[in-house]
Amino acid sequence: MTRKAVFIGLGNMGFPMASNLLETFGSLGVYNRSQKNGLALVEKGATMFLDVKSVAQYADLVFLCLPGPLEVAEIVDGPEGLLANGSEGQIILDFSTVSPALSKELSRKATQKKITYIDLPVSGGGLGAQKRELSLMIGATKAEVEELNLLPYLLCVGKTFHYMGERGKGSAIKIINNYMAFATQILNGEAIAMADRLDIPLESFYDVVTTSSGNNLILSAKKQKVLSGDLSASFTVDLSMKDLELARQLCQDGKMTNFSLNQAIQFYRLAQQLGYGQKDTASVIHVIRDLGKRTSLPD
Repeated sequence: MTRKAVFIGLGNMGFPMASNLLETFGSLGVYNRSQKNGLALVEKGATMFLDVKSVAQYADLVFLCLPGPLEVAEIVDGPEGLLANGSEGQIILDFSTVSPALSKELSRKATQKKITYIDLPVSGGGLGAQKRELSLMIGATKAEVEELNLLPYLLCVGKTFHYMGERGKGSAIKIINNYMAFATQILNGEAIAMADRLDIPLESFYDVVTTSSGNNLILSAKKQKVLSGDLSASFTVDLSMKDLELARQLCQDGKMTNFSLNQAIQFYRLAQQLGYGQKDTASVIHVIRDLGKRTSLPD
């Protein structure tokens, strides 16, 4: 039986994911606060919804790809949201990056209404979303996903599935992964700045490091942006800061000390103060160069 599916959140990641679902299944509802991207999918055959309440009353399968915890909490648990207006048997698949605590709380509330909520954040960027090559960190068992017949939908967005076994674990490992990526981006930026100061051409830097022990996935993934100076965002500094704050909350909840995390938060906060908030994380090289020219840091 064909499900009545709706995708909420049509940003850099959500739009290509929704587009692939529409291409595969031939029909899809969409909702986005800014209607521009939704209208682009309507031209391809999607149905536009104007509010979340109508989505909840219509859909039996809802995909979420939202900026963060506040948006997810409002969409799922708000008075006009999915839980308040949905029906028994509805499934909510949340691709967003949120705290494990929120994922578990939303799942608990959903279960009380006989609705299924699963956290399954994704990694791989906009290009990975376009190519259906995302990595999914699924807060459920493989058996549950198969029982709910979700694989045909998940294969539209990703190719690598990590079954974390229980609610909240998908969100937890995604936050850890993102922290590692953003901290590595700082290290890469500092190394590039060192090479630049020593008059080592960027191409030579990349030729050597990407074939040596200093190589890492982030360095390779951001290469073209660094070489071209293109700071248009595939993932912004502001969103990075949001995820780093989630990582800090994880550490606080677990009474863990993480010196590198604290340093990363300070750095990305500086990047925001210097005006790079809506730029790509590859802009860290420019932040480091900017800081190197200053005699004092911004307040």
